[in-house]
Amino acid sequence: MLTSKRKGYRLSPETVDLLSQEFADSLTEAEADRKDILRLRLSLEEILEGWSSVLPGAPVTFCAKKRLGKQRIEIRVEGKELQADDVLENCSLSSRLLAQAGLTLTQSYQNGENCLTVEPPKKRKLGQMQKLLLAIVSAVILGLLQRLLPAGAQAGVRAVTDPLFMLILNLLRTISSPMIFLAICWGIFNIGDMTIMGRIGKKVIGRIAALSFLVSAGATVCLLWLFPLELSSGGAALSGFSTIYQIILDIVPSDIVSPFLNGNTLQIIFLGAAVGIALLILGDRAAAVRTFIEQTNEVVQFLMEAIGDLIPLFVFFSLFALLGSDFGSELSGILKAIVITYVFCPLMCLVFIGILAARHRVSFRLLVQKLLPTFLIGLTTASSSAAFATNLETCEKKLGIPPMLAHFAVPLEQVLYMPSVAVAFVATCLCMAENYGTAITPAWLLTMIVVTGLLSLAMPPIPGGALTCYTVMFTQLGIPGEALALAVAINSMIDFIATASNLTCLQVEVTTIAGQLGMLDTECLKNPG
Repeated sequence: MLTSKRKGYRLSPETVDLLSQEFADSLTEAEADRKDILRLRLSLEEILEGWSSVLPGAPVTFCAKKRLGKQRIEIRVEGKELQADDVLENCSLSSRLLAQAGLTLTQSYQNGENCLTVEPPKKRKLGQMQKLLLAIVSAVILGLLQRLLPAGAQAGVRAVTDPLFMLILNLLRTISSPMIFLAICWGIFNIGDMTIMGRIGKKVIGRIAALSFLVSAGATVCLLWLFPLELSSGGAALSGFSTIYQIILDIVPSDIVSPFLNGNTLQIIFLGAAVGIALLILGDRAAAVRTFIEQTNEVVQFLMEAIGDLIPLFVFFSLFALLGSDFGSELSGILKAIVITYVFCPLMCLVFIGILAARHRVSFRLLVQKLLPTFLIGLTTASSSAAFATNLETCEKKLGIPPMLAHFAVPLEQVLYMPSVAVAFVATCLCMAENYGTAITPAWLLTMIVVTGLLSLAMPPIPGGALTCYTVMFTQLGIPGEALALAVAINSMIDFIATASNLTCLQVEVTTIAGQLGMLDTECLKNPG
């Protein structure tokens, strides 16, 4: 546990060593990973050595504290505004993503002080997987026991648990619109500048978008034989496709406010993309707006992380309510969606790896060995942030991707590229439509492909992000709201395989892009060492 402390120094080459040791000791107390401590300490020393030559003797304050339950370590240097070393700030998107995961230093300038900050993640007694398993087991036991109670007692229990379920659900719905807008807008304008966007960004973003819809369409085609398809009459089909056409036209909102009031996610995505591109083009001329959006994004992400801690409770209440009812037909839908996802996602990864191996004439087995460590971290933690350092190291040292491309593409794709989430969305929508008697027609399928493809791009990689998307999908596809409780149960059980598969597909995709740009070190890729 981090010990609160505050110490003063004068900036000099000699005090740099003292500050870096104090910094490393505090990170150790915060139970940060040893690799992260070493990398952060080296970055800190490099920055402070440069600053000591510009502001010799400037007052320095070292501060370790807790703020709103988060551990925080700060080093403040009085004087004119200074810039961190370019090595640390290879890409603003990369540095900010790492900062949110508590893995890098962030710099700010306030009240005449240059501040370097790191927020190491708090060590949890129980990981996300353990919490979810505990919630599921508890819900199953207590849910089955409640069926033994008299009808009146069951009603009394439901009168307590159902409002709590709706409370957490309303919290998710409330924050979903600003969260999706900021995720898209923030991801685009943090590309940095139009030069990067023109040279690399268009290639990366274009492939991400195309593959997201391709995966949704491919999963739909592969899974369709498992579900009843209703071939509509000509008039009904025409009406369905007219509805889709209108949905596409309605992506452009009539005003800025109504998409957020109505929760129209497609319009929110459009606004986020438009604002992000505008900020990227305007650059420093819109610095105040960029700062406002960045700070607002931090507030929303903080709130979402806090709500994310309630996800195990959300899973508990949804399963508890399900098991207290006649759940025979619902259980089959849950199991079907889980089995489909756990079978389809690893198969998709193997197909992607096979294509990469054939394209570059690399051993399939060798590629699997190189990609496996990141996959296992994602599988056991369901956290892309936890796997970030290993992900980046694998891309640079084992797959032969140059650091410039890796530091840009890996963070960006970790936010936007989620093919396994698209698969999970498709499987869940099909199973819930079958469970609740929603007609699966060609027009309905096309709508599902569009909606799941877009939402797989817009979903932030944080706990609870997928749950906000299900409400949007079910509304667009005419699936009853009662299906949301089942979607929660499904999502809690497939999140681990989906995260692991996303990370593997990401590494394959970045390697493919590096090859297409002529930046891939094929000798490193083929090297078994």
